[in-house]
Amino acid sequence: MQKRNYKGSLRLDWINKGLSLYYEIDEKEGKGVRPVWVSKNDIRVAEPRILRFVKDYGDKTSDNMLIKGDNLLVLRSLVEMFKGRPNKEKVKCIYIDPPFNTGNAFKYYDDNLQHSEWLTMMRDRLWLLKKILRKGGFLAVHINNDEMPYLRVILDEIFSREGYVTQICWERSQRTALGQGASSINDTVEYVLIYTNDPLAKLNKLQKFYEIEERTIRQYSKRIVSFGKRKIFKESKDSDGNPITIFELEEFKIKSVSMRDFEKRYVEIYKELLDNFDSAVRLSNQQKESTFQQKVLSDFKANKTYVVEYIPKRGKNKGKKTEVFYHGKDVVLFLKNYARKEQGVIWKLDDMNNFWTRKEISMAGVASEGKVDFRRSKKPEKLIQRVIELCSGENDFVFDSFAGSGTTGAVAHKMNRRWIMVEFGRNADELIIPRMQRVITGKDQTGISKDVNWQGGGGFKYYQLGESVIYEQDMNWKLKAEEMAEAVFLHFQYRPTDAKWLEKESMYLGRHQSARYHFAISFASREIKTLTADLYEKIVAELEREKFKHLTIFTNVAVSVPPESLNDRVLVKKIPAAILREYNLL
Repeated sequence: MQKRNYKGSLRLDWINKGLSLYYEIDEKEGKGVRPVWVSKNDIRVAEPRILRFVKDYGDKTSDNMLIKGDNLLVLRSLVEMFKGRPNKEKVKCIYIDPPFNTGNAFKYYDDNLQHSEWLTMMRDRLWLLKKILRKGGFLAVHINNDEMPYLRVILDEIFSREGYVTQICWERSQRTALGQGASSINDTVEYVLIYTNDPLAKLNKLQKFYEIEERTIRQYSKRIVSFGKRKIFKESKDSDGNPITIFELEEFKIKSVSMRDFEKRYVEIYKELLDNFDSAVRLSNQQKESTFQQKVLSDFKANKTYVVEYIPKRGKNKGKKTEVFYHGKDVVLFLKNYARKEQGVIWKLDDMNNFWTRKEISMAGVASEGKVDFRRSKKPEKLIQRVIELCSGENDFVFDSFAGSGTTGAVAHKMNRRWIMVEFGRNADELIIPRMQRVITGKDQTGISKDVNWQGGGGFKYYQLGESVIYEQDMNWKLKAEEMAEAVFLHFQYRPTDAKWLEKESMYLGRHQSARYHFAISFASREIKTLTADLYEKIVAELEREKFKHLTIFTNVAVSVPPESLNDRVLVKKIPAAILREYNLL
């Protein structure tokens, strides 16, 4: 039989999918106005711009960044800035909480986008977010039911289905208003979709506390009434020479609690367990005994209780002096060793699952976290803490391009992560900066502060997105000369580097982000009328000291150097023409 070749792929389609959206920013209102459909290569949505430094807060050496500006253009800039960086200096964890497209109008942003507009807005930003993620990094997107199925398909397109890690379901509330239309089912959950750019990457292993279930209550039906006195039963050493001491407990007493009519007496039994939490135990018969256990248990009598004191060679207590209780050959397991009692509830520790209950992560008190008012949009610090714990380690970069009230940065800061946040309009100045100042000084004791014993420290740098380097088909002469040079470099993947000898000539030097000996020089001055042969020779002679392999000269002035006199390692490009061609403006 002839083998069939199938073609095609699974993807989402929508109106104007091949275009992008440009938002004019209303600075006074602090939000984008009605979007305009434009080409993906339109300079208004595709240009990387400089990030203009405004002010330091706290530690001036901090890598943390708050950037005010349109997050699409900021992402364009960050993509260029992160190119060439070592993997560990790129972003390990991205958490974003974008507008849910619910049709409601919020105070600080407009969440009433048409479906196709929302999909385009998300697609363009997710595509860029993937570019700043380090290999083995994770993207976590917080979303509700309105757009979650569509978002997942977009993420599959961008990260591939192999990049899907998990879908967290968070029980935000016990009940909400009744559903719209034909539905009368309360919508009480939101989701966090987690993707990676490396299918081999693994989330950090976490455990969490679950409310104890009926089966466990039945199991822990014994109570230790008296531990009695210890008497040395046997002493020996393990193969490493560490001591093993076995004590026999004299006058040890244990009793059983009746589980009869469990369902009817549940409240009574649960209260008794709470009152006797520290002494609640169960007996576990060791079905598969290790060589060590066989050696230790061989002399134990069924009606006696023993304590084995030793140093484990493996497991969670490796290298630590540990005690294990035995009643005969049964291990005595204490409930308190893997559960905790808190506010009248018993929680047991177990591996993390993908359903996070409102009892674990509650919305209670969230409104006051950070002492910022961001109603209906703020997420609990504890929720973001868990995402960051899963997706990163200390000193890793955490990124949020929909910063809102700054919760992601506040949590990352308290968790000893480096962070970058992006937000436009009034949020950055009125909400995030005051909040982060309180975090730095230690005055913010809300959210996770007490859990992590936050006392303050650190700092961040505040930036604003710069203007376009192009204005009416010419260079934007409103920019300072050094800003213009930095913007030119950003377009062609160079980073500014110190060269005082050049700045005297109103020129600036850049080093390529990925090629060590590739340089660029930018002229952006109306004072210099021409690039003379003498100036050209001076530039080449100076860069010989850097052992340059390639030099690109970006200039907006005439060049009087004959083509045949140009070094074969030197290329001259005219600006703004070289930039305008990128955006099909010439």
